[in-house]
Amino acid sequence: MTGRIPAETIEQIREQSDIVRVVGEYVNLKQSGDNHFGLCPFHGEKTPSFSVNSSKQFFYCFGCGAGGNVFNFLMRIEGLGFAAAVHRLAGRVGIEIEAEQLSPQRQQQREERERLQHIVQVAVDFYHHILLQEPEGAAARAYLRRRGYSGEMVRRFQLGFAPPQWDRLCTHLRQAQVDEDRAVALGLLRRSDDGRTYDMFRRRLLFPVQDPHGHVVAFGGRVLDNSLPKYINSPESELYHKGRTLYGLYDAKNSMRRQRQVVVVEGYFDHLALVQAGVENVVATCGTSLTAGHATLLKRYADTVVLLFDQDKAGQAACFRALPVLLEAGLQVQVLNLEPGEDPDSFLAQHGREAFDARLERARSALGYYMQENLKIHGDQVEAQARAIAEILTVVAKIPDEIELNLHLQELAKHTGVDTAVLQRQMEQIKEEQTQREQKPSPSAAAVPQRQVVAARREVRRPVARGAGEDNDLKAQKMLLALMTERRLVATEVVAAGLENLFSHPKCRDCAELINRAYMQEQEPGHWLLDQCEDSEVQEILTAALVDGGQFADEVIEKVFSDCRAAVNRNQLKQRRAQLHAQMCEAERNGNIQMQNECLHELMTINRQIKR
Repeated sequence: MTGRIPAETIEQIREQSDIVRVVGEYVNLKQSGDNHFGLCPFHGEKTPSFSVNSSKQFFYCFGCGAGGNVFNFLMRIEGLGFAAAVHRLAGRVGIEIEAEQLSPQRQQQREERERLQHIVQVAVDFYHHILLQEPEGAAARAYLRRRGYSGEMVRRFQLGFAPPQWDRLCTHLRQAQVDEDRAVALGLLRRSDDGRTYDMFRRRLLFPVQDPHGHVVAFGGRVLDNSLPKYINSPESELYHKGRTLYGLYDAKNSMRRQRQVVVVEGYFDHLALVQAGVENVVATCGTSLTAGHATLLKRYADTVVLLFDQDKAGQAACFRALPVLLEAGLQVQVLNLEPGEDPDSFLAQHGREAFDARLERARSALGYYMQENLKIHGDQVEAQARAIAEILTVVAKIPDEIELNLHLQELAKHTGVDTAVLQRQMEQIKEEQTQREQKPSPSAAAVPQRQVVAARREVRRPVARGAGEDNDLKAQKMLLALMTERRLVATEVVAAGLENLFSHPKCRDCAELINRAYMQEQEPGHWLLDQCEDSEVQEILTAALVDGGQFADEVIEKVFSDCRAAVNRNQLKQRRAQLHAQMCEAERNGNIQMQNECLHELMTINRQIKR
């Protein structure tokens, strides 16, 4: 029977799974009272900041913020889902799991997905067998040997070969009683205009593409000669979404977690060459540009992305397209350059792993590389340099971290000789133009001094300095969460005041809603909370709140509430400021000079209040 695991069973498994013992199998821990300390397995460090509390049965890293209970630890370290982690621990402690029945609709969806996964795996096994055993796969086996790839690599990544006939897979699927319509929908077969089905892949070496859970969802196919197209890839399907799938991620994610770094390459063979050389934290794009979905996926496992693309104009263009997408996700982006004409395969064959590691250590900032190349391409003329600076600022503006953004502005100032303050103002203007690019201002708005309007707009767009208002607001919200986990009365008062009023940070608001739900269901905030969410950021915030809970003296409570109210007031003022900005733009388009002046006057008053 498939379905949800009963809450009572989860609690029983947790109670019998000592987190210190489980974590101790992965981390060398040293006891200090209730706490056990060691080097964090989720980020690189030399001084232990990773703590496991035996009485609360939580782990928490004061360095990277990772935290949770025994299930969360196993999910992170082994790359498991929650149910898989529960089953793994159940096996350790000898508890048999009887799952609750799913709803008919959910059960039907799950069964359909399992049928589709089975069909793809039938194709994987078919193509893999041909490559390893059949005479038709001899040419592909010889090709792989010439390129230096071992049988171990072929088996590890389930490589296959599609024979030249038009219907070999089609015939095999019929014999396996596979539904042809589903096989067509998955992109394994195609259907001609007269209704006949035939194989999608023919005479190609095949690379099975896995999702983050290890299920094969698609194929990439490469010819063995110089015919075109060199590569074809599976179309999107119910299982495969190319904007959210990266080749090799399933095998790479544990190494990515440990190193907090990932190398992104373009080709399947680039990926295989690096893995065979011992570089495990590597993924490849599946014949598509990096998307926001890819960036979100990478951010789960790594902090730094090293782009290793082809050393030609197309590779450089792909690198520069990926840059703003990755920066906007909060990732550090580096670029690793090889000699022209070289790829990871040829570089490793000629120079070896140590030389590659040395290059990786010297990987440079991708944004710095983009600045240098863009300025060089545009030339020395003033107008061309101004265009280059504007293009660079458009990318810099994607950086969410205030300190990093300003450091890059200083670097650009150093390259161009333009004052940092001027670059800052220009960047804010670019942001403003992006926001208003579809709006054409009315020429009759000239009665309001233009410098005041521009200054007001920049004030609206100006980010709050890190360590100032925004960070203080967030700190107060996290302190309030800690109080909520410790005292039900605090949670009641917070709910009465309105969660949307006290928590401007979306993840903190999610945490507060979970804490309130725990009390409403007569659950003690603790492990129950962590079991309710799969969002790693929410888990980290909740764990920090649970660790900090109980450490506040009674007299601190009022101060925390006071801080939160002040934060709410600031947020409301900022929201009103944004509304005024929109009203000013509308008045400007309509030529309503009186409304512009009224908005400008109120805007200046609000700015003074915020700065107090």
